[in-house]
Amino acid sequence: MGNINFGIDLGTTNSGICRFVGGKVVVYKNPVGFSETLPSIVAYKKGRIFIGDKARELLKSASMDVFSSFKRKMGTEHQYQVVDTGEQKSPVELSSMVLKELQSFIPDEKPQSIVITIPASFDTVQSNATKKAGMMAGFQQVVLLQEPIAACLAYANFQNIEHAEEKNWLVYDFGGGTFDVALVKINERELKIIDHEGNNFLGGVDLDHLVIEHLFVPKIEETLNETSLFKKLMSKEDNYYSKLYYELLYKAEEVKKELSVKEIVITELELNDGEYYIDFEISRADFNDVIAGKVDETVTLIKKLLEENQKSSHDIERIILVGGTTYIPYIREHLREVFGILVDNSIDPTTAVMVGAAYFAGTKEEDPQIAGSIDNSGSQTPKNQDQNTVDVKLIYEVNTQDEEELLVGMVEGYFEGYFRITRKDGGFDTGLMGFKNKFSEFIKVLPKQANNFTLTVFDSHQNQVFEQNTISINHGIYNISGQPLPNDICLEVDDNFGSTFLERIFKKNDILPLSRTIYKTTSKNFNKDNEDKLIINILEGKSGTLPASNMSIGYIEINSKDMPINLLKGMDIELKFNMSESRDLSVSVYISSIDYEKNEVFNPHTKYINKKKFQEDIDKVIDDIEYELSFVDNIDNAASEDISVLIQFKNIKDELFKIKFDLIEVQEDDATERIFQLDERKRRALQEYDKLVRFRDVVVEIEEYKTSRTDVESVLEDASHKQKEQFQKIIKDERIFLESNEKSIIKRKSKELDKLYADIYYKKDESYASLYYYYKYRDSDEYTDQKKAKKLIDAGDKAIESGNFKEVKYVIHSLYELLKVKPKDPFEDKDGNLGLK
Repeated sequence: MGNINFGIDLGTTNSGICRFVGGKVVVYKNPVGFSETLPSIVAYKKGRIFIGDKARELLKSASMDVFSSFKRKMGTEHQYQVVDTGEQKSPVELSSMVLKELQSFIPDEKPQSIVITIPASFDTVQSNATKKAGMMAGFQQVVLLQEPIAACLAYANFQNIEHAEEKNWLVYDFGGGTFDVALVKINERELKIIDHEGNNFLGGVDLDHLVIEHLFVPKIEETLNETSLFKKLMSKEDNYYSKLYYELLYKAEEVKKELSVKEIVITELELNDGEYYIDFEISRADFNDVIAGKVDETVTLIKKLLEENQKSSHDIERIILVGGTTYIPYIREHLREVFGILVDNSIDPTTAVMVGAAYFAGTKEEDPQIAGSIDNSGSQTPKNQDQNTVDVKLIYEVNTQDEEELLVGMVEGYFEGYFRITRKDGGFDTGLMGFKNKFSEFIKVLPKQANNFTLTVFDSHQNQVFEQNTISINHGIYNISGQPLPNDICLEVDDNFGSTFLERIFKKNDILPLSRTIYKTTSKNFNKDNEDKLIINILEGKSGTLPASNMSIGYIEINSKDMPINLLKGMDIELKFNMSESRDLSVSVYISSIDYEKNEVFNPHTKYINKKKFQEDIDKVIDDIEYELSFVDNIDNAASEDISVLIQFKNIKDELFKIKFDLIEVQEDDATERIFQLDERKRRALQEYDKLVRFRDVVVEIEEYKTSRTDVESVLEDASHKQKEQFQKIIKDERIFLESNEKSIIKRKSKELDKLYADIYYKKDESYASLYYYYKYRDSDEYTDQKKAKKLIDAGDKAIESGNFKEVKYVIHSLYELLKVKPKDPFEDKDGNLGLK
């Protein structure tokens, strides 16, 4: 068993495969054409399947069955219609074909395990879809790696820089279909991803579409006397427009590439079988004007990333460029102009991610269950290793920056004998060293290279019982501290006010894998005869925001009919959550009171966007914003800080209306990716709204909490010992929950304090006087028997005057019973919708 060693960059535009061997990375070349990358394009023609360069060439001929950029639809239910065969192919299936083709780059073996890169902003569904594509391609073990991490590993190991002090980098990854920017901390020992931002629908292909829309289409419309041509091209409403779209897409990509080295590009288009010829002369300045808006979107994401991490451009040492789109000169110039720091393009942006994937693969152990006489290190398993008679577990770092590395060995059970460690070049030899059960030894490593060692273990009679000659330690190669979780993972739970909120299970940027056990209680009764449902909904997104702005990645529905007995409100529920490094989610539910257990593993690889639900989410927030704006009579008289908030409300409302109108044009069977782009915009708009409203509402809730606490403290001397203990329990960890920005949690604490205040206050007889007046001055029509109510009020007046509070309590109780509509208990704990709180 060795390490995985093979890494793949499964890109939107191009893909590639590398291998880590001997402390270095080998980039495999396509045996046809000898290029280091393979276009991520699949084509069908006359019963044959073409993948890569040949498929891309078919774009020129505007063939119908040419499929590209399918990575952008990973994790969706989209199906590509293959006219040639009458089949439908999913993005996962097309991706698996690219992965299979990459395996043909390797001349001598077929790896069983692989590291595949994904954008950092890929959600769990998209990640699982990528993993499924790897399995479909024949790999038995698929480990996912975030692209900015891969790029960092490639850059740090390529540059061979000494980092005596800690520095911050920005990795700017503008690929063919996605954009990521990561904030990275690097020191002399390791790399760590601090945080990231990204957009899964912002890439080089979007720039190609801008070239088509603004630089090609106007001239074509004028020549053909067409209108709304770009819309027809994007919808591919018939064969003519579909073929024209692919031909223009090919030309747009070529123009984009040529303008990276030329100031002016001339290209020609033939239409209607030679009826028309159109010449396009496009300058770099024209191109820059067209793409400026998209580049600004990446700048906005960088600024957001820095702001959320309390950093400025002065805290960043350099911006590292990754992804083929960064070849565009305007991007480099604009980043320098905006941030005023070093923009580093020294590493090949097209191969950086795959090279980093291989470095990472060199540290990841292959699954021991994967069979194979040849390991991924490329060496045959030595015969004497198969004859080992003891099992020795070894612990050591594969990559190190130190001159010595600690190797620890442990033998299962009792063992007494000797060990010997030698370096392959003969420069290090421990000689025979005695040990019992466990040994540890610092072994010297040569700088800036791979160091190969052999461990031999002997019994007490110096008979060899174990040997391993595949111990490889790389000096000067950077490793990572672990892969960060790209978003919060939350549980939707009932609050006490008839609504739900998100409770965070795992926090964004926590290092995977993750595990946690939490305890909740049932928020309603479950009757076996009523088909009541206990719902456990796990979402990915951002805690403290609307559930609608997040995505469900795990959903368990437990029907009361499946429970052994009725389940009462307030019973404990144990929930265990585990998330693997590749983001498989396992959930265990145990309800001890009825001895009920349910276990689920979630690795969803498709998501569906319901247009109706999409519309409802937008309409609700628009209504909420209009309600907020309705309180403004005259904006001219508003304070400056209020005007700023109102402008933000209006901007969010305008964006939601734009999304709403764009949504109308999207058909249920739309072949474009517009619905997913709109969903990305919707989620961002709702998150902005959440951020704006949550901050204001949290401030209000904190003030109300402080008022409630002051009220309790004013009567605390009259409280019982038990009530004083209850007060201390409520305010425990006060700083933590007040700084949590979780409105529901703070509100619940205020309610607990208010109830405690009422319990203490109404222990005093005098307190019932104010309660009596509450009933006395109610409208007489509210009582079922007005004469009896009047008599009771007369009696109450006399009781108040004489100080007979026992009689006052009786009058209050009697008046309450006479009310036609009983007032609700302000402290009543409402039943929840989900059944979990």
